[in-house]
Amino acid sequence: MIHVYDATWRDKVATFLLRQSAFASLNGQTPEAFRDENLTDFEAEGTVSLVFEEGNVIAVADLLKEHPVDGSLWLGLFVVDERFHGTGVAQRLYEQLEQEYMRPFQTVFRLGVLPHNERAHHFWERQGYVYEKDSVTARGDHVHVMKKLVE
Repeated sequence: MIHVYDATWRDKVATFLLRQSAFASLNGQTPEAFRDENLTDFEAEGTVSLVFEEGNVIAVADLLKEHPVDGSLWLGLFVVDERFHGTGVAQRLYEQLEQEYMRPFQTVFRLGVLPHNERAHHFWERQGYVYEKDSVTARGDHVHVMKKLVE
């Protein structure tokens, strides 16, 4: 089930984020820094933060429904519990996310992938995303912007 994040989810999401050490490492962060940065982002205005729950938190996502520059929907974060990598769970959760929270609002989706995260590149390509350009995030990270057009 997908829930819109609010303060009642804070402790569960914090615990979830702290367990995602591989993702934190890919971002060049400690698990604590990764947790703190993303909790701050989830509590900021302007994005829709989502919690995927099946008994426990199994994934989180953060969406910017309309980018102020390009007008597209940006998936700012999509983290699935590391225990489920390679099981098809991420695919199922992404499909649900796209159908329920993305397609009703936009037909152009973008996201940024760290250049050295080949597993993520392959995952997003399987979801229909293609490389668009290189960019730099607000945090200063170099990313490959990937884009998907839907009808």
